[in-house]
Amino acid sequence: MSSDENKRINREKRGQITPEDLKPYSNFPDTYLIELLDDDYPKKRTISATLLGRRQIISAVIPLASALKYEKALYSRIAISKALSEIGEPSIDPLIDLLGEIGNNQETELPQKYFNKKSYPLVRDMAARTLVKIGKPATLPLIRILKDEDSFKVQQAIDAVGGIAAKTSDERGLKSLISILQSYWEGHDKVTSWKIVRALGGFRNCEDATGPLLMVIEYAREAEDDFPIVWESVRSLGQIGVENSQIMNLLLELSHHQNSEISKASKIAMKQFDN
Repeated sequence: MSSDENKRINREKRGQITPEDLKPYSNFPDTYLIELLDDDYPKKRTISATLLGRRQIISAVIPLASALKYEKALYSRIAISKALSEIGEPSIDPLIDLLGEIGNNQETELPQKYFNKKSYPLVRDMAARTLVKIGKPATLPLIRILKDEDSFKVQQAIDAVGGIAAKTSDERGLKSLISILQSYWEGHDKVTSWKIVRALGGFRNCEDATGPLLMVIEYAREAEDDFPIVWESVRSLGQIGVENSQIMNLLLELSHHQNSEISKASKIAMKQFDN
């Protein structure tokens, strides 16, 4: 068996399908497709999710959300997420209930290295990522979650609000992010504070988003434990793209910072203003 054939078989085991695979199921009733979400074969689960999403079957939202929580096959999971986003607004509340509940790849500690990509970072929580795909309709429900007592769920909601802002220029979540930043900062919740300053980078060309970042940098720039929050704040300033003398002078100063990651972040941010 050739290497390409092995790869194809492995992808199919993870639920990858072709357009031809959909054709035999295209006229099957919605109820059958919903039942197919529990099939033992990943390809059939992918077929089910793909067709339910294309049909925008609202009655499939709860079964799809349940499947998203437990699905292990990569391509099936992607198809389920896409289906929920295609169905749209009816998927929002079930997805919010799933924030922080899927997988274990969400950030739980501050990073050790600067995130070196220019784009807004991919949201790692699968439910939050799906909410970003839905876009603006999810913003207000997510804002309400920012007051939740479950800080881990709040962190995923923060990611989603920032991701939606970056994707759609929806600024409605900005005031809420700024208002909770102070409480989390004063409560020494470093991961949530870091999440917020990263999310602020999604608010492009929004001067109101820069003030909190400047404040965080001022308080954290000399505390080694807070350096990741500093370089993330610097990165967000570059992402936002509001240029004034205060910001540019600060970036120039920080480009000579003792911490190499802060220095790197500052130099990259300054280059973004030149583009």
